[in-house]
Amino acid sequence: MKYVLITGASSGIGKALAEKFAKQNHNLIIVARRDKLLNDLKKELEIKYKIRVLVYVYDLSIYENVIKFYDQIKNFDIEVFINNAGFGDRNDPWDSDLYKIKKMIDLNITALTIFSILFIKDNLNKDVQLINVSSTAGYKIWLGGIIYSASKFYVSVFGEGIAKLILEKKAKLKMKILAPSSTKTEFVTRSVVKSKVDQKILKESEAKRSFYQKSPQLLAEYAYKLYQSDKIIGIVDSFKDKFYLEDNYFEIM
Repeated sequence: MKYVLITGASSGIGKALAEKFAKQNHNLIIVARRDKLLNDLKKELEIKYKIRVLVYVYDLSIYENVIKFYDQIKNFDIEVFINNAGFGDRNDPWDSDLYKIKKMIDLNITALTIFSILFIKDNLNKDVQLINVSSTAGYKIWLGGIIYSASKFYVSVFGEGIAKLILEKKAKLKMKILAPSSTKTEFVTRSVVKSKVDQKILKESEAKRSFYQKSPQLLAEYAYKLYQSDKIIGIVDSFKDKFYLEDNYFEIM
């Protein structure tokens, strides 16, 4: 039995991805921190689409949990592994809470890197896909969240570099990068936790952002197009309802 694995699947883009792949008759492995949300989603999708959903509850910002979770799922027949879990921080870097920044880097970069390496090592010559979720902030510097933006630049560079290396070696695994723009999720709420940015500025910024934010469901549709394509990168236009599939973005040395 084949599975699509989605990290950070309890809400937002991750939940929408689970719903989209379930609708297309894919069995799922979903993981996140919140037990009830995951199990509610499992029940809903299994009843609605007659698929199988496996639930794992882990905080993937903790290294030991990343290793433990991968050891539990590595023997399943995973056709698509989607590294979606992540969060942001809305602060000037010098005003950031250091513990929150550490957790963000551990999740956005460390967990994603470990999962990617382990999955590629086990599946390099299999017809499978690894999709890492970056951001448009991983291609343009977001001054409102520089450290978050830098973490997503890592995801973008790492993903495209791995994709090109795999192509050079003529291996079967396909490495892809999804770059959403601002999306109507819990991201904003979590990013302003412990924020020292003036509340008036935050409210004005989010009011402007709300005019061009995409729905998680639209992002999931875009992600499925990337999955079905032979392209490496899928970038969402921040201001238009457009999705661009590209072979490359960065210059390869």
